[in-house]
Amino acid sequence: MKTVKELKGYAIGDDFKFQIVQVVISQSKEIAAFWLRDIAGYTNAEMEKFKISAFPLDKKVFIRDFGETTANELMKQIPKYPAVVFWKEKGNDYYENWLSHFEPDKPSDG
Repeated sequence: MKTVKELKGYAIGDDFKFQIVQVVISQSKEIAAFWLRDIAGYTNAEMEKFKISAFPLDKKVFIRDFGETTANELMKQIPKYPAVVFWKEKGNDYYENWLSHFEPDKPSDG
């Protein structure tokens, strides 16, 4: 397993035809693409249509129902890589991930 320092972010998707761009954390662009293909069940033909570009780990993004953060911060919560750290659906000005729809524990009355 590579150290977190050696990991990079990759935005994978097609902004014009595909409905979602996923940010994958991995050791390389190739590993990110093969892993996403296998985990999401994409075909090789579908993957050929996707754009893959570097995504800065320190870029601030807004996660729906969570707030502003970076991939670096979220990586502290991810035990195994490759992994999708967040994604953005076409037309949205925010990202989503496992923290979307997050509802903090409410204090008990007693």
